[in-house]
Amino acid sequence: MHLISAFLLAIAANVDNFAVGIAYGVKKLKIGILTNLFIALVSAIGTFLSISVGDDTNNYLSVNVANVLGSFVLVAVGVWSIRETFKREGQRAKKKAKMRQEMRLLVAAPSNRTMSNASNDDFSKEFSQEFLQEFSYENFLENPEKADTDRSGYIDVRESIALAFGLTLNNLGSGIGGGISHLNPGITTLLVFTLSLLGMSGGYLLGDRFTTRVSGFGAGIISGSLVIIIGAYEYFVVP
Repeated sequence: MHLISAFLLAIAANVDNFAVGIAYGVKKLKIGILTNLFIALVSAIGTFLSISVGDDTNNYLSVNVANVLGSFVLVAVGVWSIRETFKREGQRAKKKAKMRQEMRLLVAAPSNRTMSNASNDDFSKEFSQEFLQEFSYENFLENPEKADTDRSGYIDVRESIALAFGLTLNNLGSGIGGGISHLNPGITTLLVFTLSLLGMSGGYLLGDRFTTRVSGFGAGIISGSLVIIIGAYEYFVVP
């Protein structure tokens, strides 16, 4: 029964990979085989470590407590992921509205410098937020060309390091919850590795052929919802 949960967790962990692959396909940024393997390997290692940590926690818990705690962690991670997705979308909308307002002020009064003075008050806050977002997968999803630092039109292994770790860190919480819920580390890791390869390459082919994009908002909602479903499934269905 845990196999279904492991499969769903692997899908949830790779929704972002699929979305990023589509974004690269739309931009015609080629993803090499070695690059795809590297991203899948980093994701697999992160999954194995996080599930192992959760699995080791079971040594100190009874079966019933582990079942409740594991399900709670999964649901909490899913809810947090969805909440953060809505939060980022709201911040993005506010930023766009602010930019439009500043452009209108600039056009209306090109010699007015008060706008820049007011902007300096929030500079440090905005800088810290942008610094944290620089290495997040959402940054590469919305601006995939940033990964291609040498402007070659090809994403090599070196250029994919930040993306690989960003995608992996985004899934550590659900991995720990899965480990507490007794998901098999080996099977789950293999599924994550396989679906990462398929998700990234399949997403690229889809974006390259149909120029269809999956937004970070959509990917976040799908991923978070799947993790919540896993938590509920582990609690109500799996003995």
